[in-house]
Amino acid sequence: MLGTLLGFMIANPATSHALTALLETAGVAAAMIGLRTPRPEATAALVVSTYYFGREAGQREHDIKHAGWDAVQAHLGAEFLYGWALPNLQQWVAPTCAAWAVAAAIFLMRRRLTQKR
Repeated sequence: MLGTLLGFMIANPATSHALTALLETAGVAAAMIGLRTPRPEATAALVVSTYYFGREAGQREHDIKHAGWDAVQAHLGAEFLYGWALPNLQQWVAPTCAAWAVAAAIFLMRRRLTQKR
């Protein structure tokens, strides 16, 4: 069972990133709710999205450098999505959408709970 799950996650990185982002967003939001921070859901989604952007931008920068670009061009290209491969883009967009969906769900649940009191 574990081998099947790992095989799926390796074969489908955008999906596995989205599934992981669900858990990460919920965990960060729960911690921030416990700390009574303002807008914990949105902050959690932003943190998770930024993490995945940085992860994919770093990989893309590495790939661009090996393609012969100098360091500054590679960094700027990675930061501004220039020359990103479709898999890199999918592996950032999928968890970002998942993170914001979780944030919206948590927001709606918390809103309903506060309205009932």
